[in-house]
Amino acid sequence: MMNISLYKPIAFSYLIVVILLTGCVERYRPDDLYLRDGILVISANITDQPGVQMIEISRSAHIEIPGFQPELDCYVTLLREDGESRIFNAVYPLGYYASELDSAFLRTGMSYQLQVATQDGNEYQSDFDEIRPVPAIDSVYYKVESMKYNGVDDPVNGIRFYVDFTYDDEAYEYIRWELTETYEFHNPKMEAFYYPNRWTVYPLPEEDNPRICYITKQLPAVHSMSTHSLSFGSYSKPFDFIPNDKMEQKLLYKYSLLVKQYSMGPDGYHYFHELGANRQDQGQIFDKQPALLTSNICNIADVNEKVLGFFTMSAVQETRVFADKIPGLDLSPYPYYCLPVDSGPGSGRPTNFPAYFARATYDGVTIYAEVNKHCVDCREYKGSTSYKPDFW
Repeated sequence: MMNISLYKPIAFSYLIVVILLTGCVERYRPDDLYLRDGILVISANITDQPGVQMIEISRSAHIEIPGFQPELDCYVTLLREDGESRIFNAVYPLGYYASELDSAFLRTGMSYQLQVATQDGNEYQSDFDEIRPVPAIDSVYYKVESMKYNGVDDPVNGIRFYVDFTYDDEAYEYIRWELTETYEFHNPKMEAFYYPNRWTVYPLPEEDNPRICYITKQLPAVHSMSTHSLSFGSYSKPFDFIPNDKMEQKLLYKYSLLVKQYSMGPDGYHYFHELGANRQDQGQIFDKQPALLTSNICNIADVNEKVLGFFTMSAVQETRVFADKIPGLDLSPYPYYCLPVDSGPGSGRPTNFPAYFARATYDGVTIYAEVNKHCVDCREYKGSTSYKPDFW
């Protein structure tokens, strides 16, 4: 018979633990704003570079049902402080508005305002924002470094990029960097087969079985700084560490980083700085709650209506650099990446459709088994294409 008294201390101890945990950890419940959909979102970052520039206008989606909801039929104007203006027209994809801006309109030292009229009759406007000068990029380069990760015994080797610039003008108030990476990715060379249904199988043609792709992604980290505490001179800004991960393959073949350096005002600096803090703090149990970012765009008739997004005017400098055949790193490919694995009797036939199979020989054994689609078509990776970029 179970001794009930034996379990009373255990139950009491368990109760104490539960009380302590629930008392010390603040449960994060998103503000109702984040749970509502239909909130106007305007993302407008205009630079001093002549050419076609885009503004994105949409409505927020519920946090549990994410998706892009374009705002259609808007009337969008960019107004300069002296009364000159340019119209942004709707383009494809839906929710985007474009205008070709010339250097005569984009003048450093002048302020601009964004005006948006939506199809429901509401009118929105931003604060005026000035095009401030931005320092030139002196150089962008990388260093081979190592980093120690939690739970990993040995440090991981990789590279880190740095940008050098010269602070020689007090008009350089705030700076923001936007980083976009492109890298070459290789799938293993093996025969590939496609099962559209249980009765049909055919070899995957070469055009549907690209082995080499080029993956482009904007790095999520937000890098920004204030120059107010700087003395005139040269400065170096470090960026993200890029590990030599053979499964990810970023550094195995060829890597490129596009660095865009923007000028900003104080409001833009605080917005992007807080945005970066939110991104970097996500995912840990004791992280601070994400801030509700303040937009500089409002409804003219109802200042209490919440609008998401931000409007900035910036000067920009950009440089593209490459890392190829990096000395000091082991750049040998991982030999078993994505190869088919024999998982026992019956694994040679698909059970769900469509299905992709591959045949490969390694360690002297030929195996025919199901693989993920990205193993035979590297275009499946987000931001991936089989067409070599012009800059490659």
